[in-house]
Parts: sequence; C-alpha cells; structure tokens
Amino acid sequence: MPELQSTTATPSSEPADVTVLDALVIGSGISGIYQLYTLREAGLDVQMLEAGSGVGGVWFWNRYPGARFDSESYAYGYFFSEELLEEWDWSEEYAGQPETERYLNHAVDRFGLRSLINFEERVTSAHWDAEDRRWTVTSATGRVWRPQYLVTALGILSAPAFPSAPGLEDFRGEWAHTGLWPDEGVDLAGKKVAVIGTGSSGVQIIPFVADDAERLVVFQRSPNWCTPINNFAITPERMQDIRERIDEIWEATQLSPSGSMHRPMTESSLDMDPEERRKQFDRLYDSPGLIMALGNFRDVALDKRANDNVTAYIAERIRARVDDPEVADRLIPKDHGFGQKRPPLENGYYEVFNRPHVSLVSTADEPIVRFTETGIETTHGHYEVDVIIFATGFEAVVGSYNRIDIRGVHGHRLVDHWEAGPRTYLGLQVNGFPNLFLIGGPQGTAGNIPRATDFQANWVTDMITHVRKHGYRSVQPTEAAEDAWIDHVNSGIVGTMQESAESWAFGSNVPGRKRAFLLYAGGLPQYRERIREATDHDYEGFEFRR
Repeated sequence: MPELQSTTATPSSEPADVTVLDALVIGSGISGIYQLYTLREAGLDVQMLEAGSGVGGVWFWNRYPGARFDSESYAYGYFFSEELLEEWDWSEEYAGQPETERYLNHAVDRFGLRSLINFEERVTSAHWDAEDRRWTVTSATGRVWRPQYLVTALGILSAPAFPSAPGLEDFRGEWAHTGLWPDEGVDLAGKKVAVIGTGSSGVQIIPFVADDAERLVVFQRSPNWCTPINNFAITPERMQDIRERIDEIWEATQLSPSGSMHRPMTESSLDMDPEERRKQFDRLYDSPGLIMALGNFRDVALDKRANDNVTAYIAERIRARVDDPEVADRLIPKDHGFGQKRPPLENGYYEVFNRPHVSLVSTADEPIVRFTETGIETTHGHYEVDVIIFATGFEAVVGSYNRIDIRGVHGHRLVDHWEAGPRTYLGLQVNGFPNLFLIGGPQGTAGNIPRATDFQANWVTDMITHVRKHGYRSVQPTEAAEDAWIDHVNSGIVGTMQESAESWAFGSNVPGRKRAFLLYAGGLPQYRERIREATDHDYEGFEFRR
C-alpha cells in the first residue's frame, strides 16, 4: 500500500522519512480500532501500526478451524455506534473467527479508519526522547514514527508460545501454531497429525482435526475443566429482539464483574439441598457459553468445598461422555479447581476420544524429549506424524510487550521494570514511561475484554485532551501510585481460589517466569470506579510536566 504521510508538517530537524504525529496506536484488534476512532474524533493527527496484513488482532491471527467467541457476539462487539448496531446482523450466539474478522473490517471501513492504518509494520522498538517529549517508534521495515503519545493495544494473548523441546527445525513435515494460522489453512486429509496442547485453542481445533486426519495423537500437558458451548443460530427475529434490548444488554455488561451479561448467584451452594444443587449444575452445564463459570454460585470461587462439588459434577459428566474409563480419568484435572484457569468451551471435544484413530498422550507422564525429522520423540517412544499443530497458547499479557524494545526515561527498559511482574497504575500507564498508555494490557483487564478496553480507550482520549488543553507536554504516574495499585491488584485474589492458581494469568506456562498476577480480579465495576475516583480527584497519582 502507498506510504501514509502525516498531516503534521515534518520539522526540518527530522529526516524526510520520519512521520511526526500527535498519537500512534499499536495493534488493530477490537480495542485498538476503537482507540484509533476516539483519538481521530478528538481531532488528533493519529495513525496505527499493525504487524499483520489485515485488521482484527486475535481474530486475524487465530484463523484455525473452530476458533470462535466464548462471549456472546453482541455483548463482545461495539456499542458506541447506533448505526453499526442497526446494520450488523450476527449469525450465531458465539460467532466464529471468519464472521468476527468480517465484522471488524466492516467497522474499520464504516468509520473511515483504513487509511490511518499502516499494515505489515511490526514494531521493534519504542524509545522516549526526554528532550523533545516524543516517542521514537521503529518497525521491522525500518520506518520511523515520532508521536507525542503512544498507545499500545497489543492484546493479552498475542505472543505465541512453543514447547521448549529441541529439534523442530529438523522436522520435515508441516507445522503450524493456532495463533499464527496460515491464510491458506493446513491440509490434514488422510495425514497423521499431532496436536500439542489442550487449552482453549486445542479444545476448539481437535474435533476438526479428528474429522480429517487419518490418525490423531493429542499431547496433553494438563487437562482443563471444559464445558459445552451450546451454541445456536441467531434468527432475524432474535436479532431484532437483541436490538430492542441493547440498552438492557449494555447495562448488564456494566454491572457484571466479568463484563458479560452474567452475574454469580449470591446464595450459598453449601447451604443448598444436594438434589437442588445438582439441578442448578445441570441447568448451568446445559446453558450456552460461560454461564457455568460466570453465573455459578459465588462461593464456588471462594470456598474449596463449594468448588469441589462443581468439579465432582463436571468429572461425572466427562466420564459419561468418554467410553474408556482410563482415558476419561486422564481428561479430568487433578491440579486445579473449576475457574482457577479460564474453562474452555467445547463442542464434541470429549467424544473425539471415543474414535479409534484418536489417542491421548499425557506429557506429565510421557514428556516430549525432542522433535525429529519424522515426528515426536517422548520418553516412552516415537510418534511418526506428517503434521504438528501447536495449540500451546501464549506468553500471556506481557509477552507482546517483552518482544518490543521499549525504553523510557534514562533509557530504562520496560522489560527490566517488569522483571518481577508488571507494574502499572490503573492498568493504564507506567512510571518512568511518560505519554505511554496501555489498553487491554496488564493489571486492567479480565473477562469480556472489550468491556474493559472501551472504557480505557475513552479515558486515554480524555487524558490526552486534558494534557493538551492545559499546555502540558507529558504525563506519567508516580512511583507511589504504581506501588499502591500493585497492592490493590494483589489484594483482589486474596481469599479466593485464584490465590493458589497456576495458569497463564500468573505466567505459570512460561518456564522461568516469576509468579505474578497479570490481570485484574476486582471486577470491572470496581475497576471503572477506581479510575473515576483518581480522575475526579484532579488525576490523583499522575504527574504532569510542561
């Protein structure tokens, strides 16, 4: 595409190939697109950098068979435009990747944002210039941007992780990561296939692989508490009903701790008659989406006895769906309770293991030693395969930041500042990194991500407007505010089942990573209130400089 030029005149001190801007947004996922829109509407000279060749973020890169929402389509999408709400018809309660990608492309074109997006520009570095109070941002192509304000919308699941076993370069077959799925897809028909990983992407793709492959070997590190998605089509009549109730739906997402339409039941499951409790579990298990997780009894997240009742129930349901008792037992988690990891939604996943051409390998009992020219070697033997699919997840939340050389005041590196875990204030800014804003990043997101990030994007735009209006040149949080926010974030999991959890939300899936809670567990209503309080108290915790 032709090179985009800033409408801001380039100072004579800058080389001609350097683009000077008011603001730059990195990442064209659902959050970044909305941030770009709000900044443009506020009158800023703004552009966006995107590593891919198209918009969508996670919905561009994760185009593997079976990829879809686990939040209701209409509760995940944009609410800011009545016109968009009126003209877009969702086809499923939980839309698949192709539909979601079309939706985001439609939104970009609907609001005239495409000309502001620089595609295939992967950011390699972002350095703060204290003298000019600007960021110098460089991409892998060598192009340079000089924005006063830098907004990162990198996504919490956007830096793919791979097994540490050596030898992948020796493998002569084809391999793909679910988070980097090729546009042309992967031909699996009649082939021997290995899928490594049984998290959300593995649970989604495995039934599709089983349909095509001659033989499928699933390598499972640890099983998950998966529940049925129970998806269904949205009829024209239902879509009209959704439009008529859109204010009600929006209000529900604002009141829910997870940003969804579901809230936990307040009554105690432990005080309930076992028969009545089971009826409730049956209802939740057979309901669509994440209701089993988000609409369950509140004490399930707080009391191990209540959680044990849920896990015993789901384990029973798994055993009823898997013919081989030994295989069923391997598919039942022993290392965590329900909700300590985000439970994947599945569609026929457990029944896959009843097929004669599908086998399950537990890497806890049979670790992968190396990849070979023809397959995968474990401590117990060798599996010859034609295709390897890595459903091994991501270096969550901070991984995408760690892969960019971000340097703040005095050249201090963000990766060093976050060495013991992310440090932010309100999940929005970082001490020592002026005019750097985070949306959808660490310590400020959980649950239905867009319902956190639309609030964040509006706040970022308001903050930049405030800075410009009062003649300031930079803003950053104080160290004390950052320390207090970290204490608040950590207090949110004290006394809950999350306190002892081991999951990507703590960086547990990355060898050598120090354990730190990466998200926000206090619920989105409390999160928004904390930001409002700081803002209303004259931006308490922030320092402004002229």
